[in-house]
Amino acid sequence: MLFLSRLPDILIDPVIGIWSDRTRTRIGRRRPFILAGLPIICVAVWFAFVPAGAPSLAYLFWCLLFIYLGFTIIDLPYSSWGAEMSPDYDERSKISAWRAASGSVGTLLALTIPLILEAIGRPGSREALFWMALFFVITQPLGFFVMMARLRETPPIEIVTGKRRSFREGLLLVARNAAFIRLNVALTLIMTAMVVGASLNLLVITYVIGAPAAFAVMIFLQNIVALIGIPFWMTVSRRLGKHVAMSLCGAWIATCLALSFLWGKGDTIGFTTTIVALGFGIGGLLFLAQAMVADVTDRDLLDSGEERTATYFAFLGMTTKAAIAVGVLIGTGVPALVGFQPSDVMHSPSSLLGLKAVYAFAGVPLILLASWLLLAYPLTRDEQARIRGEIEQKRRSQEERARA
Repeated sequence: MLFLSRLPDILIDPVIGIWSDRTRTRIGRRRPFILAGLPIICVAVWFAFVPAGAPSLAYLFWCLLFIYLGFTIIDLPYSSWGAEMSPDYDERSKISAWRAASGSVGTLLALTIPLILEAIGRPGSREALFWMALFFVITQPLGFFVMMARLRETPPIEIVTGKRRSFREGLLLVARNAAFIRLNVALTLIMTAMVVGASLNLLVITYVIGAPAAFAVMIFLQNIVALIGIPFWMTVSRRLGKHVAMSLCGAWIATCLALSFLWGKGDTIGFTTTIVALGFGIGGLLFLAQAMVADVTDRDLLDSGEERTATYFAFLGMTTKAAIAVGVLIGTGVPALVGFQPSDVMHSPSSLLGLKAVYAFAGVPLILLASWLLLAYPLTRDEQARIRGEIEQKRRSQEERARA
């Protein structure tokens, strides 16, 4: 159901992205979509987290479908809004980093709910999901309404290039954007690997390590470490460039995944420490990719004459969601091929070894390939500054011609 519910969303992304870029209203390009998406995602989350009776797989599918739909309608304009706030290479990283840090804080707040309930003697998934859903449907609209009320939306930049490009010509420009293609391929590889690990986290700590009770605390601490990692990767990005910082994030994550193979039954501290440390690399991934997309759109603005930020986030979202679907299939399917089934009463040593090997090593080659691709990333700080200089020169020339 997770896989199937992602498929329509992959096709919806470019529609929302292109539509948002071309929208012109009194309240801006991005606000109308956020306002439309909020009720969809809030209602879908409530029905998914607080179902009545015994929900079926079809019920789960429709809930997930509308959660992803609402998220897409909100997130593409929201991400684009942040990317358009500054033309500066490092300032874009700072904006993305603050947004990622805020998201991590929100995740931590949500994760404290089941921990608090357990501490006060009210454990159980039904209770936790009710309060998490209530937290979501209150804080999401509130947070976005505050943002939309206080944050000015930057007017779109347009450079006269002779004629408006057709839809097909616009897609060809995306396909020819070498920096975007390289970034997209690298992020797809990393996301596939990360989702393989995420889909097996609970199974490994339950059946291989034998400590299911440590799962919630492990994920909570991993998010804290991700938050701590953000300023570190910001510093690396300023000194070495975003592409190098992201490459090093990938190498860190691959190393942690491989090291997880060392731990077995009873090694709760060793395993959880390794996976918590993995969060340090996640901290960089949370903001670097989005900041790099902002730079990529500069090249497109110069070529197309239009600011098409949401279109690029849409295509990145398409491949990312496809990677998530593939990662879920690998994470759930490959362990079955090596003999592991969660429903089995007894698990043989070979099936547990296979589960642990898939978790530790299935994604490592993908991440290392992505890290290598990023090292040769063409859109460096100097190149981005040169492109912005050309954009400003064309805008000044356009303004002078208009005054004349």
